[in-house]
Amino acid sequence: MDRFQVYVSDEGLAEIDGEPLVPAPGQSVHEAVLDRLHQYAEESGAAVDATVGDGPGATHFVLRVLPDGSSHVLAPTPGDTPEPEPAAPRPESEPEQSPEATAPTTAPPAAPAAPAVAAPAVGTSAVATAVARARATAAIRNAMRQPEPLVEPPPAELSEQIGHINELGIAGRLDEAFARATVLRQKLTGSVGAEHPHAVEARAVEAYLAHLRGDHREAVVLALAVARIRCGAGDERAPMDVARAAAAWRQLDDSPATVAHGHELLHMWNMLSRREPLPPGHAELAEEVRRYIEELEGAYV
Repeated sequence: MDRFQVYVSDEGLAEIDGEPLVPAPGQSVHEAVLDRLHQYAEESGAAVDATVGDGPGATHFVLRVLPDGSSHVLAPTPGDTPEPEPAAPRPESEPEQSPEATAPTTAPPAAPAAPAVAAPAVGTSAVATAVARARATAAIRNAMRQPEPLVEPPPAELSEQIGHINELGIAGRLDEAFARATVLRQKLTGSVGAEHPHAVEARAVEAYLAHLRGDHREAVVLALAVARIRCGAGDERAPMDVARAAAAWRQLDDSPATVAHGHELLHMWNMLSRREPLPPGHAELAEEVRRYIEELEGAYV
């Protein structure tokens, strides 16, 4: 299988194996990268892998592109990154915990990369658009990682259940993993309440698995519920939860539902931005959502 090295800069520039890539007019740098990798896959008649990085010291991920044009991010495995990179700093919302105090941290397979919202940028240069899309894509990629560990150490029985759900996801048994996550969330909601940290985390795992199995409507509803609770509680993880909900929202094909859920996303971003500045990339993501909603609403007129 062919393997390529892709570098995408904060300035919206890209290289594939050291060769500069110039996007076509009206095309984003990420779309140009995907088109070129698709071309390589078509020429070879087989899938191609690309190790993609945003710059020196940045976390790399591996993108697989098939001859039919579909693509997905591969779960990280040892040796995926050809050169050692400094470890990414632990998010402030993810405190250090001992192995005995946390649930197993092995993540289910990584979610497919969400396509960029196809809304034109008005009044901005091509480079500014590429930068905004790069930051928004980074926010989406970070958002779709496995939900953070529980805020407080779970009981041994709960930890064991979450570990088993993770094992099912890794084995590709997504339907079974999702069903067990649903049962766990329902039990926790009934026993400790929907807003208890354990119940919220179970719902976040359930939303993530719904996204992986392609049930995007359910993933949006679940992810929005998680974001709504954490926004209301002032939880520092709320911005990432809103971005996770946006990642699932991008996959909806029902225009009325897309508009309704999109407005709720914007409402939560507005709420968060009034408290403190949004994390890098989230403001650009919110703007892309706003433009897409306006495009859909304009189609109703």
